[in-house]
Order: sequence, then structure tokens, then C-alpha cells
Amino acid sequence: MAVESSGSRGKRVSLLGVLEPVLFARPYLKKSGLSFSIVIAAGIISNFTLLLVPVFIGDAVSAVEYGIYSSIPRIALLIVLAYSISAAATFSLNYGGQYISQTYAYNLRKDFVSHLVRKRFLFFETQTSGDLLSRGSMDIEATRNFNLNMFTSLFPTVFLIIEAFILLFIISPFFSLLLALAVPVLIFLGIVSSRRQRPIWRKIRDTYGKLGETLQENIVGQRVVRGLASEEKEVDKYAAMTKQYYDENYEVVKVRVTFNNLMPLTVAAVTSAIIGIGGYLDLISKASVGGLVAAVTIFAMLTNPVSFLGRMIVFSENSRAAIGRIQEITASGGEEDVEPSDQSLQPGPLVFDHVKFSRGENVILRDVTFRAHPGEFIGITGKTGAGKSSLVNLITRYYDADTGTISLGQKNTKDIPLSILRSRISIVPQEITLLSGTIRENILFGMDVSDERIKEAARIASISDFIDSLPQKYETMIGERGITLSGGQRQRIAIARAVLRNPLILILDDATSSVDPDTEINIFNNLKEYMKNTIIIMISLRASALSFADKVLLLEEGELREDLPGEEGGNVNRI
Repeated sequence: MAVESSGSRGKRVSLLGVLEPVLFARPYLKKSGLSFSIVIAAGIISNFTLLLVPVFIGDAVSAVEYGIYSSIPRIALLIVLAYSISAAATFSLNYGGQYISQTYAYNLRKDFVSHLVRKRFLFFETQTSGDLLSRGSMDIEATRNFNLNMFTSLFPTVFLIIEAFILLFIISPFFSLLLALAVPVLIFLGIVSSRRQRPIWRKIRDTYGKLGETLQENIVGQRVVRGLASEEKEVDKYAAMTKQYYDENYEVVKVRVTFNNLMPLTVAAVTSAIIGIGGYLDLISKASVGGLVAAVTIFAMLTNPVSFLGRMIVFSENSRAAIGRIQEITASGGEEDVEPSDQSLQPGPLVFDHVKFSRGENVILRDVTFRAHPGEFIGITGKTGAGKSSLVNLITRYYDADTGTISLGQKNTKDIPLSILRSRISIVPQEITLLSGTIRENILFGMDVSDERIKEAARIASISDFIDSLPQKYETMIGERGITLSGGQRQRIAIARAVLRNPLILILDDATSSVDPDTEINIFNNLKEYMKNTIIIMISLRASALSFADKVLLLEEGELREDLPGEEGGNVNRI
């Protein structure tokens, strides 16, 4: 974003800043060239034919003045024709403008999400979901509205002023001079107004993002809020943020009202000058009554469009503030990846070789080395904060190690395209994410497989009996985030979803914490029986779960202290 400085440089940056939304939109309008040309042509035709109406009215006045009544019907027909052509062109202008603005928004939304889903996971740890939702919805819509106004109003207004200047010059050079003096004044007022509004608009958008985040937290965490009897506290918190949002918008209103009133006054002053000067010119026979009527009518038609030209500079500040927030997503880099290829990832050992991982100055893992083979069931345990989840996140390259290497099937994971690597790894995280849809859709999660495979995955996860007991079975709706299911049922559906992918590595991050002991035993026995070519990695602090592991990795303060057999490693009393 450009930074304003003092003096002439600051003014130059501000003037060019008005064009920023236009320049930002260009890459998203590459395939709209024909529509853009049609909109421009429609705007020129619409305004030109509309401006002919005052000229025809002036001709009619002159015809009456000089007694040429026979030309009145012809002039009336020309007025009707001009209005008809202008109306048809205006329809094309508005339709084309909507098409272009919607095309722009469509392409921008795709680009926004494309960048968002490729962000490093550290990025999401520093952002709030409410703010990101605000950027992807409200901010994009603000830029779309500006582009719509730009195509349907700004460009046509510029053409209107040029065409009006030419017609006024033909009627009388004095009239065109007055128009030439009025336009810079209006632009100046718009620039001053925009300078005052720009920082306010940025605050408004940031506050709106915080409002969305607070509202989302209360919706998602409603049980916690009610359980702690914190309803009034949350209402007061949201009310305070809403008041801040109100105050910031009111600041914009005060600036707008001040300058929006000055703009019509400027146009009114010029119109009054035309009447006064035109009357004088008529007295000295240098202008006709018809010409004076035409000039006054033209200026009356210009009042709103010319005022809008100044307001568009103000509107651009809203769009520029939104663009700045969008570019923080689209302009920054994503995950490091290698070129996609057709190569498949073959089963093989998972090897950590002297791996170190840190966040800033905080070292999470130190010199971790171990090997896991297909068919092995690996348990990982350790105190809270020992680095267990960080270790498995390195496998999927959610994070990258500082030093050391991680390989899968004899290949360094950094040399494997992320799309291929992650397609062969399934994770059941601590916090289960389910969609608002059917059980079948949640198990599939975008995959296209037979119903038999879905049912087999459900059997492995020990959830098939429960599903079959439901009236709608696999077509049962489970509500947003699976709210109609128990914690254990959500975990088992997530396990079925992970199993269905037939991964090379299955990661269970405390994935059976809400499951009863008997069901947990069935799940682990099924996994060991049906996934003999898969490396299963389980994070747990429970001895009952760790006892199923072929070996247990004990992490303490980021270091791999012991590599124990499952039956011995299951004894975690000292932890």
C-alpha cells in the first residue's frame, strides 16, 4: 500500500490512489474485454442521445420564438427517438456492468480462497475466522460495488461531461468555461473528503471482522457461555463492539454530509451563473433564448452525475480499504511446494532423521529420530506440551522442520507434491470437524466410492451398528458440526472417513478419547486387521490405548526419551 508523505508527493499519491481499485480489478477482468467494450459504447451512446434532448428542446423554443411551428412535430419525434435510444443503451450499460462486476467478484473469490487454503498453518494461528470471513465476503462485495458503479456510473459520467462540454461550447464558449471551472472544484472536494475517510474505513472493516468473530464464538460456544452463565457478559461485550462500529460509521457520515452538501452547491452556483450570463448574452444578442434553455437544461442534467463524480472519489476509499485487507491474503505467500507430477507414492517406511522444529525462539522438537514401517502401530505419548501434535503435523507438512529430514517411502517429504503427500495421509484430529449434511456425505468428504466401501469403513470404525439403527441410516442429517451426535459418535465417523481413504499413514490424535473401552478395543483390533499395509500413529495418554501399539515413543520436553514395546510403554503412570 502506498504511504502518503507531505507536500506534492502526498497529493500525487492520493490522486493516483483513486485509480487503485481500477488497477486492482484488471487481472480479474481479462476475459471481459468484449463486455467492457459494449459497456463503454453503451455509456457513450446513452449519454450522447440524452444530451441531445436539451438541444432539441432549445430548438423547439427557438422555433416558437421565430414562429417556425411546422418544425415542432419533427423536433418532438426526435426527442422521443433520443429518449428511446438512450433507454436501450442504458439497459445494455446496466446489464453489462452487472455482468462485469459479477465476473470480477467470481474470479476474485476463487483467487481469495485459492490463496487462503494454501496458507501456512502458522498464518491461521494468528488470524481469527470472523475476520477472514469478513475479508472474503464484505470486503470483496465492497470492491464489487465500486466496480459496478465505475462501469455503470463513473465512466458514463466522464463521457457525459466531455459530451456536455462540447455541446455547451457550440452553444456558447462561456458556458463550457463555467463547466470547466466547476469540475475541478468537485474533484478537489472529493479528494479532501476521501483523505479524511480512508483511515476511518480501515477501522470500520477491522471492527466488522471482530464483530463477526465474536458472534461466531458465541454461536459455536453457546453451551460454554450458558454453562458459565455468561450470557449478559457476552451481550455487553458485543454491544460495546457494536457501539464502536456505530461510532466509526458515524464519523464517515459526518464527513460525507459535509462534502456532499458542498458539491450540489457548487453545481447550483454554476447553473445560476449560466442563467445570469446567458441572460446578459441574450440582451446583447450573442445567445438565443433556445440556446440559453438548452444550456440550463444540460446543467440541470449534469447536477447529479457531476456530484456523483466527486462522491466516487469518496467511494473509492471504502474500496481501497477493502482491497488492502484482501491483498494481505492474496499478495502474501503460501506453503512451499514442488511441481505436481503423475508419480504415485508407494508404501514404505516413515523415517525421522535428527529432526528439529521450533516456533521463533521456542524449540518444540529436538533431534527426533525414529523409524516406522507399514503395518506397524506406533503410539506417541508424553506430557501436555511435549510436542506430540507438532510431531505428527510435520509428517503432513502442516509445518516444516528447521533441520533434519522426514522421508516416506525413501522420498524426502519436501520433494513430494503436497497434493500427493496429503492424499495418502489421513488424520483424525482432537477437534472433530463434521459438515452440516448426511452421515454418508461426512464419511465420503468429497470421495467417489461405492456404498460397500463406505459401510466397510463404518464397520472398521465400529459405527455401522449405530448408523443402521437410525431410520434414515446413512442418509441421516446430523446438523451443523454434528451437533446431534455424541462426542464418541463424531469421533467414530471421523475415523471411518479417515479409513475410507486407504492411506499409507493413519494418524489418530487422541481420536478415541470419547469412546467407551469396549468400542475402543474393537476399533483398534479392526484397524490392525484391515490396515496391514498402513502405518498407524496414535497420540494418547491412556494406558488402555497405548497397550495396542507395537511400540511407544515417549516425548519429554521435545526430546524422544524412549522407544518402548507397546506392553511396556503402556505403563504411563510416571507421566
